[in-house]
Amino acid sequence: MLPRIVLWIAIAAFVIAGYVDVHVEGGPDVESLHLYVWNGSDWTPVYVIYQPEFIDTYLVATGQWVLMPYYNMSKYVLRIPRAALAPRGPPQVPPGLERWTLEVENGTRKAVITLAVGRDPLRRGNTTLATWKALGQEIVKTPNRGKIDRPPRRGPQNSPDGGDVATASYAVSTGATVYPIGSLYFKSASVASTFSTYLPVDSPTGETRLCGLDNMHWVGFEVQNFTLGIKVDGYVTGGYLTLEIYNLDTCTLISNTLFALPNTGTYWTNIQISLPQDSQIGVRLKASGRAEVAFISAYVVARYKKTVNSLAQIATSKVISASAPRISVSGRYKVGVLYGPYVAYDGLAGNSAGSSYSNVYVPPSTVTLTVYGQYCPLLNVQIYINGMLYTSDLVSPVSTTPAGYTCTYNVPSKTLQIRPREYAVSKATYSGGGISVTVVYTFWGSSATISFSDRLQIVYDRWIEPFHSRYIDVSTGLPYPQWGTVLLYNTLQILGPVNSSTLNIVTEIRARNNELIISLAHNLLNPMFHVCGAEWVITAPVESQGISTYYDGSAVEEPWWAATAKRVLDAIDWLLIFAQGDKGTLASLALKVVYNVVSAATPQVSVTSSNGVYRVTWIRGWADPIPSNVVLMLRRMSVPATSPAYAEWRYFRDGAPNIFGCILSPFYYVVNTNMYLPQRLFSSDARGRLIWTWRGQTNLISEVIVTG
Repeated sequence: MLPRIVLWIAIAAFVIAGYVDVHVEGGPDVESLHLYVWNGSDWTPVYVIYQPEFIDTYLVATGQWVLMPYYNMSKYVLRIPRAALAPRGPPQVPPGLERWTLEVENGTRKAVITLAVGRDPLRRGNTTLATWKALGQEIVKTPNRGKIDRPPRRGPQNSPDGGDVATASYAVSTGATVYPIGSLYFKSASVASTFSTYLPVDSPTGETRLCGLDNMHWVGFEVQNFTLGIKVDGYVTGGYLTLEIYNLDTCTLISNTLFALPNTGTYWTNIQISLPQDSQIGVRLKASGRAEVAFISAYVVARYKKTVNSLAQIATSKVISASAPRISVSGRYKVGVLYGPYVAYDGLAGNSAGSSYSNVYVPPSTVTLTVYGQYCPLLNVQIYINGMLYTSDLVSPVSTTPAGYTCTYNVPSKTLQIRPREYAVSKATYSGGGISVTVVYTFWGSSATISFSDRLQIVYDRWIEPFHSRYIDVSTGLPYPQWGTVLLYNTLQILGPVNSSTLNIVTEIRARNNELIISLAHNLLNPMFHVCGAEWVITAPVESQGISTYYDGSAVEEPWWAATAKRVLDAIDWLLIFAQGDKGTLASLALKVVYNVVSAATPQVSVTSSNGVYRVTWIRGWADPIPSNVVLMLRRMSVPATSPAYAEWRYFRDGAPNIFGCILSPFYYVVNTNMYLPQRLFSSDARGRLIWTWRGQTNLISEVIVTG
């Protein structure tokens, strides 16, 4: 017994606020699980801190080198209550949980700790004992090494890597069951002293009162579960976060769940809960505790289960990167090339296999390596999505022997899928989240050059809005009147180096049953070099008369299209929380958004058509101010149809000024995304009810400035 007690004393010397850290390398995937240890009187949750590997990374968006953290989700630290190390055996594992064992070694002795593990968290009284997880921002130093043993898995297991996918795998089909993911938006709260406050809802409409209660966030139908993220700036003691879930059809409280707040930092946890599928769900968040001064932010991610009754319920988002420049590397043996971040639009359509209806096309690259040996070594290539490891491959050289001290490697392209896990974690650790793709190269040589022969592209299908699956009338095959709301359909991001002379565009198409709305946000506002026009090539029938044009908007009553720019800034900020170094320098990433009302505009907007193809062209008038946001509202043509209208967005191009005026680029971006628009109806007001769950995807009534 004495050697074991000596071991516990040695381990206990390395504690943080009553906890001891145990490093696990090559551990099982625990992201969706809750872990507990016995502290002598109760089962207590364990913190999971994923350990970073810091890699010199070239940001395509800025042309800068930045030290960035990356994560292999099998490498983490378990932060265990110190009392769990006492030599006392636990009782039986609670019902519904599995017994795992954690072997701990500090270099001289070994000991075994029992873990209780399951998907559903334990409760103690009114408090839910959640396992909080974090992406560590520094390497936790501890002499304690752990190895987890667990019962063998039964049945087929989903691969965590996913592998390559077919080029059309993102397409959702009618009758499919999808699992969309979207954010709920809350504002931060400043707290001090003893506090108890509801976090304010970040509603673009300003309407946050439902069922007679303030700060209620509408969630939707067929809600399956949540991922809850929390960020504490400052230090909180005795803190709790209360998640109140309501049935909005009956205005009754379904559940009232308390979570012990981490003292400081950014964490997330997963919440499994059984909810009525045919009822509208609402959520309120209340923070309580004690602090001198602190800021508390909460990021809630909701998952749904939907049946695709009509392709009008599905929309597509696409990203086209700029061409990465030729990158020279010297004095580094491991480097990354990061594309993004891109807007993580709400509604990513997941599937039952733990993947999504998406394509991430990573272009081929060529690496030339300077070596002074007799042989060319293998090249290790890893791909990270949202900073989390996706694939790892060894690439052979073109020749095993150097040619003039040079080894050449042709790294093939990869087509991958966005995993809902990385997508949800990004949204649970910052408002709106983001999507980034990093290619990491490990080589053994004195210097190297990296060049890409194509652009990175991301395409993913989204569920349009968290309405009920049965919002399609099965007797007619048509959407119910609620589909009269303006909804976000296809989106295109063209994002490269973000500076004052390189074009970055986010353009989106929205529709309801009598209108088609096209929006454009960009960053070029220089009088000598800016976006002065654009052309969208679509097959959606629109009229050439009665077009309304809107420029920018008001900071007081933010128009709904301004959410485009807000989502871009959300994605940029999401990257900044991981970046090391001068945040002010990296803030040059942000796109400039103008919120001041502009006037005296005389734009030229035309619609031409041929063989069912419509070209919508906008040209800025010579006397117009330069807008950062442009919105075109067009009337949809009446066409005989008994189902939602199929349409394509085929091409897009922008225009730049020269001595002859505004000249559209001779080169088109190939979009090739599909839309199934609501049937054409004449109605004086087909807005339906206001729904504001997913930012910028719905119609929001606000004052606008009509400029033409």
